[in-house]
Amino acid sequence: MTTALILFRVADYEAWRPRYNDALESTIGIKSAHIWRGEDDPNLVAVTEVFESREAANAAFSAPGLQDVMAADGVDLSSVQVEFLEDTEYIER
Repeated sequence: MTTALILFRVADYEAWRPRYNDALESTIGIKSAHIWRGEDDPNLVAVTEVFESREAANAAFSAPGLQDVMAADGVDLSSVQVEFLEDTEYIER
């Protein structure tokens, strides 16, 4: 499994969120997603998306037209940061 941690800013979280939900339904390869928004800045968004493999994640992020769709949804493309993470341990308390 590979988890993509994506941090970015949107113009308007309330407008962006339903569009992300729609995109999530049609994106092949995402097994799960978790969304956070900034407490001090509600237009700061952090998303984790879990994929079966790094290859699946790479395919999703290199989909033709993805950046155009993100920009149309209000994502500030210059703010997008993506890190790929490997699951090593889960601790619940």
